[in-house]
Amino acid sequence: MWRYSQAVHTTTQRWLRRNTSPMSSGAQFARTHQQNHSVRLYSPSACHITSAFGQSSLLHRPSILSGSGSHPSLVRYGDVRTNNLLNPSNPLLISSHAFSTRQPRVPMMKDLYSVEEVIITAYEYLDDMSRRDISAVWARIALLMTKRQPRQQRKPSAVGKLSFDDMEHMLYTIFDYTANGIEDCGARELTETTLGMAKIVTIFRQQGKRRGENSSRVILRRLLLSEVMKPNEKLFQFFAGASMDKLDQFDARCLSNLAYAYALIDYVPEFDDGSDLFDHIAMKAVHIQAEFNAQGKSNIVWAYATVGKPHAVLFEAMGDQIVAREHLGEFKPQNLSNTVWAYAKAGISHPKLFEKVANNVARIDSLDQFQPQHLSNIAWAYATAQVPTHKLLEKVANHIVESDSLDRFKPQAISNTLWAYATAGINHPRLFEKVANYIVESDTLDRSDPQAFANTMWAYATAGVRHPKLFEKVANHIVGLVNLDRFVPQEFSNIVWAYATAQVSHPKMFKKVAEAAVQREREFSNSQHVANLLWAYATMGIVDKKLFTSFMPTAAKLIDSYNNQGLANIAWAYAVADVDAPTLFNAHFINKCVEKEGRFEIEHYSQLHQWHLWQTKEKSNPGLSIELQDKCYDIFISEEPTVSKLQDDVVAQLSSIGLEPKEEVLMSSGYRIDAIVEVNGKTIGIEVDGPSHFIGRSQPTGSTILKRRQVPSIDGIELVAVPHWEWNKLLGKVEVKRQDYLRKLLGLKSDNN
Repeated sequence: MWRYSQAVHTTTQRWLRRNTSPMSSGAQFARTHQQNHSVRLYSPSACHITSAFGQSSLLHRPSILSGSGSHPSLVRYGDVRTNNLLNPSNPLLISSHAFSTRQPRVPMMKDLYSVEEVIITAYEYLDDMSRRDISAVWARIALLMTKRQPRQQRKPSAVGKLSFDDMEHMLYTIFDYTANGIEDCGARELTETTLGMAKIVTIFRQQGKRRGENSSRVILRRLLLSEVMKPNEKLFQFFAGASMDKLDQFDARCLSNLAYAYALIDYVPEFDDGSDLFDHIAMKAVHIQAEFNAQGKSNIVWAYATVGKPHAVLFEAMGDQIVAREHLGEFKPQNLSNTVWAYAKAGISHPKLFEKVANNVARIDSLDQFQPQHLSNIAWAYATAQVPTHKLLEKVANHIVESDSLDRFKPQAISNTLWAYATAGINHPRLFEKVANYIVESDTLDRSDPQAFANTMWAYATAGVRHPKLFEKVANHIVGLVNLDRFVPQEFSNIVWAYATAQVSHPKMFKKVAEAAVQREREFSNSQHVANLLWAYATMGIVDKKLFTSFMPTAAKLIDSYNNQGLANIAWAYAVADVDAPTLFNAHFINKCVEKEGRFEIEHYSQLHQWHLWQTKEKSNPGLSIELQDKCYDIFISEEPTVSKLQDDVVAQLSSIGLEPKEEVLMSSGYRIDAIVEVNGKTIGIEVDGPSHFIGRSQPTGSTILKRRQVPSIDGIELVAVPHWEWNKLLGKVEVKRQDYLRKLLGLKSDNN
């Protein structure tokens, strides 16, 4: 009984020291923080970590003991050091090291295989743990939240069923103990703690809230994140202040890890003097630039690019260090990928760096060690940085094509890769064919977000790659969605732009996107998204009056932000739709056109000419300035006409029925008519419309619709069309059939009558 009493006494005293100190853990945290704030230049505003979660003291938190009146037993759930579950009937429900007067050996966190085991072990040994042990706790929790241990390495769980109150008590105690002792940490312990917690935050933000979460996840999320899943800024600001006190002690690895931690949670701590943590890390890093290893260089530039801090001096220093190396053998695939991604993302030019990395990758015999995300990031980086690296991108594309399967590629990696090749203007048909076939034959669209398949279709359209089955599957997928709530304006715009550019018709998809865009019109704040959206519908010949009317206020509000192409596209689109828009096309719009004169491309001048005709001839509204309208007209009529074989055949048959057709006649409007004939004293224009005049088989393009409307309205002649598919049906028949077709079209009597 004496041994039992002593053991209970030892365990109880440990619990009492931890929970009934003169000042509670939360209060100690606040007092320590306030005292240090008064003398620390870079410290954050005073805060109370524990009170941020609704408690200022752990004194009254429930005991982890079951039953009333019992002493707290830290081994109720088993001895986690030995994985030896105690018999529930054993009266010695006490910590196994309570019998010993020797300093117990704290278990290695790497030997524990569940988050709960780590928490219970840390709680039991808290009084004996060093600051390095504590930092290892948070690192191990982060790892176990994502890493699945192989079956053969797993040990039987020593943890029984924990109540929520028990787990809450343990975690809050460990958390306060960590925060209260942060001032005693060295650089390594401080960065490891910060990084561990940052990784946990990142895991929660990526995975979101799950049904049936265990208590440890719920409590960790409450401790480290806000209700809206943002990091606990008070906590991380406090860690940043503590880091500033010791920054002169940080080596290259610690600096890199510290920057990496804050980049993971996308938080840049700011200080009272107007500087921020990343400013100070950069200055220190430049000073010891030669001490960074490959991963350190990669991580630190990745961190700065991720938080949007393109520190030019830091990037130049790290880039120069990499270029100066004899070879890049120390750089793992992820290091290479993250490095070039960071420079491209930050918009920092370093041609020698990109050249060295490209040459290094191109010389590698096999890219099997590169993960799909690495290949995607490399391709994206070189396309974004506009660095000519055909040899590198050719090697990457060939590797992807020769892969047995694309199952390892996430949808976002696929779309980013295709985007890169389309943007760089590198034609690789086999790559696009393989990816298209994979998407058509797999369920990847069900795992894709709207950005992924919108960018994918943008890439196919930009690269000029037609794959009907792919376009059909993606469009059907969009139509089959319950709603388009997950789409953002850019994705609406990119999808319809891609189909319009590729001239692929899918009425149901265009209708669904238009309805969703109209409902969310106020979310469109980017002028290019608005211009591309409306241009796409006009190009497809889809005159959706409600769409164009709804977007009129937004299009007008953004008038100052349109680039040259956007300004011309928005004007041309409304001309095709024939939706009067006086609030959009006013003196301000005309002045904007005049300001950009000389910077428009030929196509834009032609579009503005057609808009001017619509405004002045069809609507009697103000048009372009005389100087600009003359320039637009001259460019509009300057294009040399091309005569197709189809047109030659039609003209020949017109002559054979006694008419005298005139070819490629220039009208006062500036349009050219394929052929003009006089029929019973009336001038009739004949348009021989080949495949380029239609979307699919028979849907006229926006340009065709506009010409068919403007020529009769402005030039005062009747206009008839000879569609290619109707004429082609007659080519295998005797000439009289084609002649009868033309007579009927022109209102002439047939020779048979």
